[in-house]
Amino acid sequence: MKAMLYAAVSALALTAAGTSQAASYTYSFTQLVGGEQVQPLATLTVEDVAGGARFTLQGDFASLGNASFLSRIEFNGPQGSVGAVSGNAVKKAPVYGAHVNASYDFDWEIAFPTSNKPGSDRFLSTDQAVWTITGSGVTAASFDGTMMLHLQGVTELGDYSSIKVTAAVPEPETYALMLAGLAGVGLAARRRQRVR
Repeated sequence: MKAMLYAAVSALALTAAGTSQAASYTYSFTQLVGGEQVQPLATLTVEDVAGGARFTLQGDFASLGNASFLSRIEFNGPQGSVGAVSGNAVKKAPVYGAHVNASYDFDWEIAFPTSNKPGSDRFLSTDQAVWTITGSGVTAASFDGTMMLHLQGVTELGDYSSIKVTAAVPEPETYALMLAGLAGVGLAARRRQRVR
């Protein structure tokens, strides 16, 4: 019994230590605004950094056709200062301000180039963009709710030429660590019962 109690306390201590680390959330864009499910077309990772959150957007929409490109991403969260924009060229830095798109309310918008003139740097199917938002109370957890991508130039998805794709709110990776710890305690207790 003492061994089980010690194992449980150890697992809770490890879980508490894990949750004190920086939080990280990964969004997978798999649902068209009309409700149809599609394979993941992009992932967005939002993670805690000193004084704010870092966003890493990775495209994965080659299945939509060679002409497809990302024109914008919209999401919710507190106001802050944008910095450290890198990766694919950004038409303008993320902009804070309430607006509605496809009946969803959003606070933030980041737009990518849409011009097809020579030399324009569209966000293509395997491109990546990284930016940070910092400020008082800004953490990875403070950017919650629906996130939406607007993809254009679509040639391989039925009758669509542009689509809007949303992502469900994910659980933080620290919860996965906690569940793994609790599962480990359960397995250890079950093993001890079998030995007796």
